[in-house]
Amino acid sequence: MRAELGDAYVIERELDGGMSCVFVAEDRDLARRVVIKVLHPHLAASVSVERFRREILTVAALQHPHIVGVLRTGTANGLPYFIMPYVDGESLAQRLTTGRMTVRDTVAVLKDVSRALAFAHDRGVVHRDIKPGNILLAGGSAMVTDFGVAKALSSARRTAPGSIAHGLTTDGTSIGTLLYMAPEQAAADPDIDGRADIYSLGATAYEMLTGAPPFVGLPARAMLAARMSTLPPAISTVRPDVPADLNDLLMRCMATDPADRPASAQEVVDALEAPGVVSGEFTRASRPRRNRGLASLGAGLALIAIVGAGVATSRSHQVSSAALRAAAMMSPLGEIAVVPFVDLGSDAADSNVAIGITNAVADNLTKSAHLKVISPTASAALVRAIRSGTPRAGNSGPQLLLEGTVQREGSKLRVTARLSNASDGVMRWADVYDRDGRDLFKVTDDIAAAIVASLKHPSA
Repeated sequence: MRAELGDAYVIERELDGGMSCVFVAEDRDLARRVVIKVLHPHLAASVSVERFRREILTVAALQHPHIVGVLRTGTANGLPYFIMPYVDGESLAQRLTTGRMTVRDTVAVLKDVSRALAFAHDRGVVHRDIKPGNILLAGGSAMVTDFGVAKALSSARRTAPGSIAHGLTTDGTSIGTLLYMAPEQAAADPDIDGRADIYSLGATAYEMLTGAPPFVGLPARAMLAARMSTLPPAISTVRPDVPADLNDLLMRCMATDPADRPASAQEVVDALEAPGVVSGEFTRASRPRRNRGLASLGAGLALIAIVGAGVATSRSHQVSSAALRAAAMMSPLGEIAVVPFVDLGSDAADSNVAIGITNAVADNLTKSAHLKVISPTASAALVRAIRSGTPRAGNSGPQLLLEGTVQREGSKLRVTARLSNASDGVMRWADVYDRDGRDLFKVTDDIAAAIVASLKHPSA
């Protein structure tokens, strides 16, 4: 590396990097520090160096106050590298190690990042890896770095037999970061647009305000299933001081269906500049569509859709719980599919709890004379068929779907449940159950009985 760069740059130290080796160096000609990023050999081996270079040059044309630009690109020992200005500050990821942020500081960062995204998207560049590690804080403002690197990697990859273009590398390395990745990007959709960045921005904001990104602690496959089917718990349920308008905006950003997110980063900027986003004193007469992503459920993504705790925010209960309970009994007779509840805990052993609760709920439902119950095992395959548009032979399919999540932390257990129409995904009832989980047999019976009682007796 030193030989390739000659005497123009003096490498000072190495930093932690993601898809590249990162060095801080001194640019001798201009007497300033720069950052040199060299693509990791295992990634470089699978890409066209020349095409990667062309993609990086496209990013180099982005000149904006909140974008860290590219100064130079080249190869060293066959490995692509690019040089960027050194930002004397800290990354948002480093800042978050000290704890969650105030609403005002969060909104200030989001405005800067959204302006950078709006500028890039207008020029056809999607970042594809918005996350705290790629947002730098310095001088009271935020800057986005590594613009277009994920796109350069995916575009320049030489697709080999058995590899997945645009999604994961053959060794399983994600082009992008799973904790913040949009559902369509995780599903390897080759036609993603700026709304994927908007999702990642929402997930980043979620961590800024709550202290953890959505669905953190889940195994990769469970995280993908959750992300492709549901919203995380509403930010305001975790952080009550977050204004309703800001909560609504960020939950829209994380909608599973891109069509339900803000249409552009500029729309996000405009919404963030409304006074109610920070103060909570201003409430729009017409709020954004709430949780419509739950109804769309990521059409075309062939994964089981499981709903999370976000469907049962305290405000939605206050406004519409009575209507939902009444709606739950509009068609009491019929067929219900009990989809296996998803375990959101970090301990693999907790999956048995989710299985036990799912089976207990199904068993209790079978005791109702008003319902024909499809077993959880059969429901999983059936739901996949419904959402892929495959008709069920000899039958139009179940009228109702019961889905849920299970999360255990220490001795506490939280179970969410949601009843929806199988035909269109419209929610008819939802609730959250917090229990002491030390007696799992009792808690399973209690929760199952509570859910069944809610379905049978909506006024209870």
